[in-house]
Amino acid sequence: MFASMLMFCEVTNPRQLWDAHWESLNDDIEAMTRYERNDLTVTLAEDALKDRALYEIDQVLMRNGHCLEDFPTLPKSNYIPSVHGGNRLVQEELAYDRHSLTTDADNAEDRLNDDQCNAYETILNVVTNKEGKLFFVYGSGGTGKTFVWITLLSRLRGQGKIVLAIASSGIASLLLLGGKTAHSRFKIPIDLHNESICNFTQQMKVAELVRKADLIIWDEVPMMHRRAFEAVDRTLRDLMQLDDAQANGKIFGGKTVVLGGDF
Repeated sequence: MFASMLMFCEVTNPRQLWDAHWESLNDDIEAMTRYERNDLTVTLAEDALKDRALYEIDQVLMRNGHCLEDFPTLPKSNYIPSVHGGNRLVQEELAYDRHSLTTDADNAEDRLNDDQCNAYETILNVVTNKEGKLFFVYGSGGTGKTFVWITLLSRLRGQGKIVLAIASSGIASLLLLGGKTAHSRFKIPIDLHNESICNFTQQMKVAELVRKADLIIWDEVPMMHRRAFEAVDRTLRDLMQLDDAQANGKIFGGKTVVLGGDF
């Protein structure tokens, strides 16, 4: 409930809300810890309770495209269990069943028509060879663009690669496994101007996820204002300089990006 309020209720002062109710939010933390450690005598200090509660809230937020870092006034959690160490966003993208996805890709490839197959193989080769290109796949409704996306997602994730599946609308994002809206994934500002950038920094978890992505699929792009793409472009050019000194001069920082939609 606390995470939902942060995401949807425009809480004026999240820190004040946390300070007033953190004890209620910790009701089951000690019981969870005792169960995990199989030790009914475990007791936790106040700071440890707060850290674990904030960690659990962060997990809920991340499953919905947000994180604690989106709310600067809230304290940060220092609780990092060894089984969940590292970047949770990256781990979730690598946690798919590779065998199952590879089987799905094998079956789907046999059903691609000539145009779909051409687009699929071209994009797949660019990702495999790390060429970093920009594509736009155009097709009217019913021509099978989503089927191409699903086949690409299955094949590349089955190979252990990270593919970010996003769409300009919530409905379209639901059609893609692990899909998010563009605003949610890239933290695109609502009020856009000619110099807008996305609301995340190089140190944030989502930045590491984007850096490690082998492919970005962005569906229903004609629904978005051009300034949204320009904001993402500026952000990726800056972000990818950590891995490529020439990234500032490349579209989307040299990432392979597939845009799709129907005008």
